[in-house]
Amino acid sequence: MEIVGWIGTTLVIIAYYPQIHHLWVEKCAWGISVTTWRIWLVSSLLLLAYCLSRSELLMGSVQICNIAAILMTIILVRRSNHICPYHLAVAEASCSLERP
Repeated sequence: MEIVGWIGTTLVIIAYYPQIHHLWVEKCAWGISVTTWRIWLVSSLLLLAYCLSRSELLMGSVQICNIAAILMTIILVRRSNHICPYHLAVAEASCSLERP
């Protein structure tokens, strides 16, 4: 059953890739709530402390991966300096729909 946990851990890591890749390549943080990411960071730190207190290697590993990915996301959001073409088109379409 432990293999299922490690597969889940791998999926957690893979799940962060599209967001981090977009931030890294496009430098576009359109629509990202840093407050949400900070809350996830605090929750991951608390869960890591819990895992360490119980000597849970698997779940502790998940939290370390979460913390690293969340920190990377927050750092990349802070360095973002423009809106990518995709999100610009979405924003322009949204604005044109709001106009009477």
